[in-house]
Amino acid sequence: MIEPKSTSAVESVEVATDKSLDKPIGSPPLSEAIAEKSRVLILTVDATRPSPAPLLRPILDNVQPLGLGVTVCVSLGRHRRMTGDELIEHFGMELIDRCRLIQHDPVDDKIHKDLGVTSRGTPIKVNEVVEEHDFIVGVGFVEPSYLAGFSGGRKLIMPGIAHHTSIDANHYLLLEEGAQIGRLEGNPIHEDALEFVEKVPMDWLTCGVLGASDEMVAVLSGDPHKTHAEACALSRGIYEREAEESDIVIATVGGHPYDCDLVQAKKGVVPATKVVRRGGVIILLGACPDLWGAEETFREWVTTMSPQDVAEKVKDKDAFNLGAHGANILAKPIVEKDATVIFVTSRKMAKELRDTYVHPARSTKAALAEAEKIVGRDSTVSVIRCARRMILQ
Repeated sequence: MIEPKSTSAVESVEVATDKSLDKPIGSPPLSEAIAEKSRVLILTVDATRPSPAPLLRPILDNVQPLGLGVTVCVSLGRHRRMTGDELIEHFGMELIDRCRLIQHDPVDDKIHKDLGVTSRGTPIKVNEVVEEHDFIVGVGFVEPSYLAGFSGGRKLIMPGIAHHTSIDANHYLLLEEGAQIGRLEGNPIHEDALEFVEKVPMDWLTCGVLGASDEMVAVLSGDPHKTHAEACALSRGIYEREAEESDIVIATVGGHPYDCDLVQAKKGVVPATKVVRRGGVIILLGACPDLWGAEETFREWVTTMSPQDVAEKVKDKDAFNLGAHGANILAKPIVEKDATVIFVTSRKMAKELRDTYVHPARSTKAALAEAEKIVGRDSTVSVIRCARRMILQ
């Protein structure tokens, strides 16, 4: 069993947030930092992450008595828009009624400002809502990220409120060495994102550090760079583990909302690829009620191409997008380790995966039986809990 370190949750997220606002990292208290400001923009996460409401309420309690205008923007990146019911469930009506709430649209050319290009060639196109406000607050969570090293902070802007062409250009860098979970220094996606947000500087960051069951183990606030760095160090201590190779690797991303679709559920393949033996089997678990997710190219490539063709075509920058990247993540263990990928999922998702390079199964028992036919009954088995976050050495 490969799993995160056991952690204890803070007693009250709102109390912990209040304390972090009064005693921030590398910054005056929030009440002082927003003095003489007029409009505050809060960037936060969508329903593929835990609800940020307990973090948001104390911030609004500090900002709104000063008579400042507040906009909360859901930093969707290239995720699909949330429905009205999902917004209510995620934020709560009390919070929605307190402020203007909008959702980013990465494909609406009219709402994006062109602010140049990064040294790696990523166009700096960002939602113009940032120009309507004079104080930008990021509110989210820090956990290991299989692309940018760790989530949170600068990711609320890139990819959070970036144009789809900017997001694709940044994520194309995943093909370079260093783009891996738990790594910041030398990670091209992270470094490109940092350069991107220099044109859209965040003034404040409040972030919760997540434990294995989404419990909040710490809340940090203050200077965005210093706060994010300290949160990443805490997160690393929870999720970094030593692991040996196994014949069969079972990986679960942690249930809802992390297996809401295959775009999210595929993330469990990343650490599994690292520890599966050559010729072994990866068994991925995920319900995927929303099936493929928002990336049509993802479905198209997985259902019509071989893993070898995917691995080759994904290198073509003109053909690359997030859907292509998703197809490549699933193809990688097959191409690099001659592994078999079995996906235990819902009946509808299983039907979608028929005749693809990902083999569907309706139960873990059936998947194990299939795996043992490939590697033998005396095989070694590793189970990776909370696989989307594990940093395996």
